[in-house]
Amino acid sequence: MLDASVLNPFSVDPCDELPHAAEGKPNWTEYYYFFGFDRNTEHAVSVHIGREPTDTDIWRAVIGVYLPGGKLLVGRYFGRDGAAEGPGAGPMQVRCLEPMRRWSLKFDGLLEQSDRVASANRPHPSAIAQVASFDLVFEGAAPMWDLGKSELSKGFVFVKENAGEESKSHHWEQIGRVRGSLTVGGERLAFDGGGNRDHSFGPRDYTPMVSSMWVNAYFPSGKALMLMGTRVGPVFIQGGYIFRNDGSRLEVVRFVEAPAGEGDATPVGSVAADPLADPAQKNFRVVVATAAGEEVITGELVHAMASTNLSPNHELLGTDLDYPGKGFQFCECPTRYSWNGEEGMGHFERITQLRFLRATDK
Repeated sequence: MLDASVLNPFSVDPCDELPHAAEGKPNWTEYYYFFGFDRNTEHAVSVHIGREPTDTDIWRAVIGVYLPGGKLLVGRYFGRDGAAEGPGAGPMQVRCLEPMRRWSLKFDGLLEQSDRVASANRPHPSAIAQVASFDLVFEGAAPMWDLGKSELSKGFVFVKENAGEESKSHHWEQIGRVRGSLTVGGERLAFDGGGNRDHSFGPRDYTPMVSSMWVNAYFPSGKALMLMGTRVGPVFIQGGYIFRNDGSRLEVVRFVEAPAGEGDATPVGSVAADPLADPAQKNFRVVVATAAGEEVITGELVHAMASTNLSPNHELLGTDLDYPGKGFQFCECPTRYSWNGEEGMGHFERITQLRFLRATDK
């Protein structure tokens, strides 16, 4: 278990881990995200659960179970099933077992069949469903990260409530181990992987954003890293942290090389909708400036699941390449990482405007 002396470098209030009372601000919402990837079995789980913008008492869960061979099971559930300890939507229940340390993710229901290529290139249609379940525990393996108290907070403005008034999201992140079981097709599999989570609340509208990339990696030695690069209008916000698990504290870092994110000058239709269809996206590297000098981390995308985000914060399964207005593709990718000769696992997220994408299923 992570030592208490390094757990909370930003002095996060443990109460902030729990759901917050809804505020009567335009576009106010709250989200939790959990991701786990078992690199040995190549199974992964993604859970994005947040308050439905049309009624913030209702939670909406977007769920993905990643199977070998590019297959997916996906689902979207709604419900007033939250509790003081965490959010819930029908058969998807998320609960805080110990603030900053342990969370449970339990699902027992139906998910629909899909695959990576379909998810990246078209909206998810009604599809054959099958029973699936998972019972997982996320255990923090790196310190809590507070975006609002970090240098990355500069420029992260997602909505203007009134003319001249800007509101920033409250946002926390953590990298950890994800363990438990996953049952698909009647077969119960042990799950032991690495992953990440985040929690945010406040007014949110992605309209000003152009693109974003988010790296999260966990290594068997206990090392962890997070890197983020986001374009909001003409502003590029980048940075992150590394945690060496050697008694030293979390180190704030900036990268000197990373996958190029899309900008306003990016040609329409120039980016592969399926990131694994582009060798330059499937295999990437980042170079980070640390106290020990420049360090290289490489990543290989193993799988991907996509969703479509529409203003202010609606989320649909699959990718609507023909949507006539401004929207975004969120692509969540299980990823194998390598850092100083050690092999790890984790998550890579790519967010890009739909207009930049080109179909890769033809």
